[in-house]
Amino acid sequence: MTSIPTRVTLDQRRAVARTLGLPVALLRTVTVHATEGVTATLLVRDREGRTITHGDGPLTTTVRIPCDDEHQEVSPDGTA
Repeated sequence: MTSIPTRVTLDQRRAVARTLGLPVALLRTVTVHATEGVTATLLVRDREGRTITHGDGPLTTTVRIPCDDEHQEVSPDGTA
């Protein structure tokens, strides 16, 4: 069995965002589900590039990206 890392580096997190086509600077959260796809929470900016606030925090939006091949089975070990 492959060992599971104890930490994820900033470069690794940025690489995940770029691979998924998500804007690194706006990304707050990303969840990758083996069969349902990706759900990401992004910051919302105004036309001047400033993060918009809402209540006590930044305004965010949720983006869902479904899997490309809904019929592909994923085995218990995570391989196709």
